[in-house]
Amino acid sequence: MRKQAKQSWEVGQQVKVGFLAGLTVIAKIPTPGDFAPDAYVLVRGEQFYAFVPHNGISKIEADEAREMVAEAKRLRAVAEGRAAEQADRVIATAKLAAELMAA
Repeated sequence: MRKQAKQSWEVGQQVKVGFLAGLTVIAKIPTPGDFAPDAYVLVRGEQFYAFVPHNGISKIEADEAREMVAEAKRLRAVAEGRAAEQADRVIATAKLAAELMAA
């Protein structure tokens, strides 16, 4: 029995999807809130692909790949902004708690 090899799905890594080998991960597109797996933009040679685990792989044009990468960057910036706001609130709460405990 053959075990499935673990693949690293980080940007820049080579992966295999089905019978397509030598695919390079260009971008990881998060899908927050819908509990679906993250999507990936892949390239092999001159052909771009969109891949969502359990949903399959499809060929896409260069402009579609560009749009997907831009959307991923936008989503990442929004998530980082939310994380920074949450960190600020936690720090403010900790400062207030320390101030109240010292009084």
